[in-house]
Amino acid sequence: MSLLNNAIHLKFFKNKEMNHFYWAVFIMAFSESLINIFVPIYLFNLGFKIHQILFFYFLVSLYFVIFSYSGAKITARIGEKHSILISTPFLILYYLGLIFINSNNFLIFILPLLLALRMILFNYGYHLNFINHSEKSKRGKELALFGIVILLATVSAPYIGSILANINFAILFIVSSILIILGTMPLFFSKDTYEKIDFSLSSLFEKIVSKENRGNFISFSGYAIESIIGRTIWPIFLIILIGTINKTGLIISVSMLVSLIAFNFVGKLTDKIDKIKLLKVGTILYFFAWIGRIFANTSYKVLFIDSYKNLSETILHLPWSAHSYDLAKRKKYFEFIVSREIIFNLARIIIFPILILIFWLDFYPFIISFIIAGIFSIGYIFIEK
Repeated sequence: MSLLNNAIHLKFFKNKEMNHFYWAVFIMAFSESLINIFVPIYLFNLGFKIHQILFFYFLVSLYFVIFSYSGAKITARIGEKHSILISTPFLILYYLGLIFINSNNFLIFILPLLLALRMILFNYGYHLNFINHSEKSKRGKELALFGIVILLATVSAPYIGSILANINFAILFIVSSILIILGTMPLFFSKDTYEKIDFSLSSLFEKIVSKENRGNFISFSGYAIESIIGRTIWPIFLIILIGTINKTGLIISVSMLVSLIAFNFVGKLTDKIDKIKLLKVGTILYFFAWIGRIFANTSYKVLFIDSYKNLSETILHLPWSAHSYDLAKRKKYFEFIVSREIIFNLARIIIFPILILIFWLDFYPFIISFIIAGIFSIGYIFIEK
């Protein structure tokens, strides 16, 4: 049985603009998946304390909020795809800078800025492009296709990345940089779309803190906090528990296969049944995935728990993402995307000092962090109906 249904196949081949975007996402996702989970491990192996690594990522979110509105204005001026293209040099400089971070301590303040600029320009370009080319009635399937494209690119990437990292982290960073450049090539063959900024910085923040936006604020904050704990603290926990980079990469790759199997099925459900009901089920399942991580004390338990986590994350994130795009379409979608990204990083600015204190005090820091992630994962269900 084909992983993708015929409707998705037809849409994939008929929509030339999206085809280019799929290929670009595929290559860039593979490139970033080679390295992303290993950056916290790399910094940890260099001798950085966990609270110092968390400060590194705190700076990323701080810079993101500071330059977010300026980045939105740039995206509006140069276009969605050009925004993704322009973001690429910042990511390459970030990767190359990681090679020298141990001998140049000032880079701990510079590299987060480069990563934040990459995230701002890429995220706005990516989300605006999807909103402008996706269909509401098929958004779940289209998100599933994007998820499958990304997973096909990334399912083996952690293990391949671990092999390169074992040889030399510098080789891993250089290979990722080359692939990122290749990933931008398909975008040169597609037309661009331009947006207008019809909101001010003050109106943007008024919208973010408004009573009407309270549910979205809680939901987006929940995602922001639990996901950043998963991206920064979980990899360090794995390398401490499992002990080798190769084994860590293999376990992550194998556990991701579960998501690949689930994406198509959940994508169809997202379009056929109420997204909010599916989201509620996914939230409950995902909460227990974080609680399960508290009891992960062997490689086999990590594999089982992470596989369950990836499955429940698929059930949760597909309807949540699809509903988020539906909300964006009902509103001023550019303003919605910018405000959502700012909320993500405002929440992280608030939680990082707490996590830094937890690891500085060093009293069951991993368990407490996973409990925090589990609690905030409940926030997903508060998204505006």
